[in-house]
Amino acid sequence: MKIAILYGGESPEREVSLKSGRCVYNALKKKYNAKLFDPSKKNFVNNFLKFKPDCVFIALHGGIGENGVIQGFLETLKIPYTGSEVISSAICMNKIICKEILIYNKIPTPPFVIVEKNKEPKIPFKFPVVVKPVNLGSTIGVKIVESKNGLKDAIDYAFSLDDEVFIEKFVEGKEVTVGILGNEKIEILPIIEIRTKKGFYDYKAKYTPGESFHIIPPDLPEKVIKRIESIAEKTYRVLKCSGFARMEIIINKNNKPFVLDVNTIPGLTKISLLPDAAKSKGIDFEQLCEIILKLCLEKWKRKIEK
Repeated sequence: MKIAILYGGESPEREVSLKSGRCVYNALKKKYNAKLFDPSKKNFVNNFLKFKPDCVFIALHGGIGENGVIQGFLETLKIPYTGSEVISSAICMNKIICKEILIYNKIPTPPFVIVEKNKEPKIPFKFPVVVKPVNLGSTIGVKIVESKNGLKDAIDYAFSLDDEVFIEKFVEGKEVTVGILGNEKIEILPIIEIRTKKGFYDYKAKYTPGESFHIIPPDLPEKVIKRIESIAEKTYRVLKCSGFARMEIIINKNNKPFVLDVNTIPGLTKISLLPDAAKSKGIDFEQLCEIILKLCLEKWKRKIEK
């Protein structure tokens, strides 16, 4: 079977994607005719079509690789691909739309306000707050603002990276992440509690060895863990995710979980969270990539049979 692995791209998460793609390639090359393709390269389309892949493993993070564009391209070509479909990818990438759907479905997520360019935002909650670009991942452009004095700079910086920005209420507590595998039938991987040297799980903490620590199982009561798993499963199904995804959840001082973000193509590097969660359940990286591939083909088979 020919497997095209898409990696790189032009989003701010390019460097992480390059690492994810190489890791996936190394995991699959022994068993499959696997080849890496970078959509940002000039002859990408011609080279990709010439290869005639049987399946595409998407290891792109952010931008057109995670927002439904690449997924739509592959749908048009009728080529199976890993991960969530077009609509789910687009929704999860746009944090405002995602949060609005969560709120409608009574899934807890921190309150927020949308920021309009060149207008001072009216914030209905107290500082500190979190300023976030709407369409970026890997905590790129995210700033915790302690007072009104630093708000404008944080907003300007977020707008320099994205056309849409929002302000979210800061929730102090433990940050955990929940990885999920599956289509109709899903498997929730062990929850990971994230601890960092400096307290904020930013880009550096995520991708620099030694800057963050993964605690499995999390230091939380069993009742809270079950509640987190229930919220994660409901989120996965409401947003119509498929294949695999990972969500970031904050647990406040009263042990109440709030969904912060949903990643439809989470990192697949050696220090990434999803592979670490799978490993703790006895699934090594090669097996994880195989499972993701099988879920892709299972989903595609159901689609063409309809």
